[in-house]
Amino acid sequence: MYVSPFIASYDIANFTLAVTDYDLADLRPHFPGYPFFILLANVFLPVTTAIKALGLVSTLGLASALLPLYLLFRRHAYDTTRLIAAFTVLSTASVVTFAATGMSDGLALGLLIWYVWSIERARHQIRRWLPYLLFGLLMATRLSYAPFGFMLLILLWQVRKDYWQLLSECALLLLAQLAWLLPVAFSVGGPYSFLQLSLRFVSGHFSDWGGSAQTDDASIFKRFIKTLQQLFWHGIGYGTWIGLVSGMMLFLRKRWTIDLAWGTTAGLYFIWVWLGQNIDKPRHVLPLVLLLLVWSIRQVPLRMYLPFLVVQLTIGSLALNEQATRPPATIELARYVTTLSPGATVFTDEEARQFESERPDASIVPIGSVSKWNAEPKSDQSYVTGRLLERLHAQGVRPKVKQVVRFTSDSRYEPEDAQAMLYQLIAP
Repeated sequence: MYVSPFIASYDIANFTLAVTDYDLADLRPHFPGYPFFILLANVFLPVTTAIKALGLVSTLGLASALLPLYLLFRRHAYDTTRLIAAFTVLSTASVVTFAATGMSDGLALGLLIWYVWSIERARHQIRRWLPYLLFGLLMATRLSYAPFGFMLLILLWQVRKDYWQLLSECALLLLAQLAWLLPVAFSVGGPYSFLQLSLRFVSGHFSDWGGSAQTDDASIFKRFIKTLQQLFWHGIGYGTWIGLVSGMMLFLRKRWTIDLAWGTTAGLYFIWVWLGQNIDKPRHVLPLVLLLLVWSIRQVPLRMYLPFLVVQLTIGSLALNEQATRPPATIELARYVTTLSPGATVFTDEEARQFESERPDASIVPIGSVSKWNAEPKSDQSYVTGRLLERLHAQGVRPKVKQVVRFTSDSRYEPEDAQAMLYQLIAP
């Protein structure tokens, strides 16, 4: 009921377009293509819109993790307390809310839990083939979860003396990755074209406008603090003090035990988020939120995590309702653009596809460089978005403008899209 119907970000816009017109070269979606996520969304396409289909896949993918999570917690044939514990983890407000959008996070988190369960089984020599297949699906859903592949090295180390077993498991790992990589690669012309596309994407993904300006000048220490803030304040507390306090109750225990292999894996992912991810987006820390909650809830009694469940259900329910009914700032701006005269021109940054989804009469012109900006003709009916204006200012370009309108929305959902401004150019 509360899957978000809004194309709330640039990435969601690309996913939405990819459902009906998959083209990696045109960033529908962006690299590496997320083929498993897009494939499942097409299952729901006959009965709903593309954006809702994506949200349904993400939400149901997360919900499916209740079974393996319960099996990880279970101590008896049927353990009601541990079933509540599993539900508590998956009811965390940040996890549920981010899953109910057109992004792949919910499906990826669900697959991650299935993967964790399969790893634990494989470490006891039960269905050792399953983790390799699930890791392939995980990479076909969200490549940034690659550090969790460290656990596969633990499995391979277990059979290092059995050369045939080692070779067969390595082959299975490779085949599971090729099963999604090759179809995506041939969709853009073959492995060589795919490699070129990946290099172009990586060169521009970590810097603005393909390397012309740094996206993040924060020091390593500031990034570290920001990562911790995202993990605890936005991840566990979901931007509320009551959520944070209820979460901290789970850690009020004198003695803790942690599996070294999973602790190392979590540490590797933390380093990846800290140094290699866009830390302005809280959804990047969600796997750590899940692991932290699984680790803590397994070691505390029911009375300590039941209050956390109640608080998170309350916060999450309110947040889901708001996310599904209140348009984000960028969508409000996109709808405002539809009121501009047909002769107007709106210069945008990444918002172009969100604007075009509202089918405005105004001309939408995305700007990807200063040279592109300088080459475009302008008039008194020319407008520029706040995000593009910031990019231009970073390049030393300061056009004369006056603010026309400003919209704001909750920064917990899409931080980069929580404010949206439109400026009209003033003739020099």
